[in-house]
Amino acid sequence: MLKKTLVLLFVCFNVSTSCAQEFKSSISTITTEIFEQMPYSWKDINPVPLADLRCISISHWGFDGQVHQGSLIIHEKVAQEVVEIFNEIFDSHFPIEKMAFVDLYQGDDELSAQANNSYSFCCRPNTSFPNVFSKHSYGLAIDINPLYNPYQKGELIVPKCGAQYLNRESVVKGMIDHESICYQAFFKRGWTWGGDWKEPRGYVDYQHFEKDPKVVLRE
Repeated sequence: MLKKTLVLLFVCFNVSTSCAQEFKSSISTITTEIFEQMPYSWKDINPVPLADLRCISISHWGFDGQVHQGSLIIHEKVAQEVVEIFNEIFDSHFPIEKMAFVDLYQGDDELSAQANNSYSFCCRPNTSFPNVFSKHSYGLAIDINPLYNPYQKGELIVPKCGAQYLNRESVVKGMIDHESICYQAFFKRGWTWGGDWKEPRGYVDYQHFEKDPKVVLRE
């Protein structure tokens, strides 16, 4: 009887562990509760209406080797596709340290990047072209592990403390390159990677994946 009980306990433990490691996701409209968590990222001048945005909840592997549930604000036209991308990333165990609204950092890209926070939506200017809305304003850009995948244009580096990781020969956990499943999952679905921008744009953005609003919004 004791042996049978131990076997049952072992089976139950394994089922519980397995369930905890399954990819989970959901897609929601921007409810009042969600909107109240966006005091810095949302502005009335945003180029797409709030009704066109979705909040997605997705599982990801953290740097601690545990499964966490993160949230991103994404344009509704790519919401399901983004879930599929992160499902693939999850299955490969590619680690993402944090995934929260940039509002947790007062909408400040530098502070969010210093914390290695991965995020998508924020109504703000393009970092390189201040008179143009960033693709983040459309919910069509995602920054992943920005501390280890920094942005650089001349002497401007975001985050500043990520300067040492501009050397892409020294591979660290969560770094993105052409061989990583993170890059591959986005690229094969038509997303552009900022890590390919050094030539001819004159700047590079290793953390950044985007889609062109002119293409997505006319589909």
